[in-house]
Amino acid sequence: MGPMTESGSKLGQRIRRNIAWKTAATAIEKLLRLGLIVVAARLMGPDRWGQYTYALTIAFLAVQLSDLGLSLFVSRELAREQRIDADFLAEVLGLKVSLAVLYGVAMLGVALWHHAETNLIITLGLCAVIAMNQSLLELASHVFRGIQDLSLEAKATTVMAICQVSLGGLALATLWWAPELGDAVIVYVAALALAGCLGSWLAWRQVQLLVEVRVRFSKAMAIRFQKEVLPLGIAIVASLLYYKIDVPMIRAFHGDTQTGLYTASYKILEVLAIVPSIVMAATFPALSERVTNARSEALRLHQISLRWLAIAGVVVGAILAIGPEWIVAILYGDRFAMAAGLLPILGLSVVLVFVNYLQTHMLVALGLVRAQMWISLSLIGVNVGLNWLWIPSHGGIGAAWATLVTELCLLLAVSPLVYKALRHDHSEATQ
Repeated sequence: MGPMTESGSKLGQRIRRNIAWKTAATAIEKLLRLGLIVVAARLMGPDRWGQYTYALTIAFLAVQLSDLGLSLFVSRELAREQRIDADFLAEVLGLKVSLAVLYGVAMLGVALWHHAETNLIITLGLCAVIAMNQSLLELASHVFRGIQDLSLEAKATTVMAICQVSLGGLALATLWWAPELGDAVIVYVAALALAGCLGSWLAWRQVQLLVEVRVRFSKAMAIRFQKEVLPLGIAIVASLLYYKIDVPMIRAFHGDTQTGLYTASYKILEVLAIVPSIVMAATFPALSERVTNARSEALRLHQISLRWLAIAGVVVGAILAIGPEWIVAILYGDRFAMAAGLLPILGLSVVLVFVNYLQTHMLVALGLVRAQMWISLSLIGVNVGLNWLWIPSHGGIGAAWATLVTELCLLLAVSPLVYKALRHDHSEATQ
């Protein structure tokens, strides 16, 4: 017999409380970072902004090698156990250290590939530090999600954002008044790297208040990781590849300026992704718990989440489609005016992105990670193929259409699996 579950009213109260914390923290975090992005993009211009976002994209793609599904695994296991096991966390951190070495080797290979571009190599190295610290923050956040106390995650992510905005803003202000002090991209990224180190350290100080933080290398955990987590990790890396591969492809075919225009518009979509991330941060632990102990409640919670995410996606997508020129002009200024043509297409993708965020998390909660892995690997072929066809002739517009088609394919592949699993288990439970 499994652990006792909460009543529906207590579950609802807990989810509402977590959504409130997550909403407040994410709104503050995203608004602060959006302000920083806008100022940085205006100061750098499309060309230098394109080089910076290219380096950051590569670093955040490669840093997935340091996680490979570990964070989601932690939140799922802690939610099921409803406590933090110090030995479990120590073995997870042992894996994290091992995977971080793999990440370092990957970034070294990328740097060697760009051996002729000295400034880009420095930027890549600093972006690697930013991405690693963000990954450590994400792992700490999933510890807090696992015990379903998003007030702790809210504090950690808000502190990180404040560190980045403070130091990044100081760097930008210095460059604004004295541009001769150095390369704008390198100075800015160095400030963000320092902020990331401070923010991730403070997050793990919070974890240490809950449980002893130590590192232990375990063969048993490595075997468990290979069997239970690695398929999820491959799926996550694959999904990020088909989300992000367009950036290096645009740079290869069209250079830094077109890359800067495309990533400027895509950053808006990333900021809007706070909506599904808030919902899933609050509901994923409860869904994981209910999938194990009360499938009928899991089905009901899934349906409610789906309804609200679909409505939010339609509203946000409509805003992007109606006023793209106005949005780009306010955020980025005249030098980025050509980015406005991308927003209506990305607006069509928003509904699919919001719903798919839920559906892919449901695959994890249901334990269907191998299915998710194969779907994600298949979609790499779809996305890369479409980008290869459309980016050379259409640039960012082609990449935006490729994103839309890929999201549609993901929805069509994942949804039947989710509904089959939920409804099958629900019908068995009611018999």
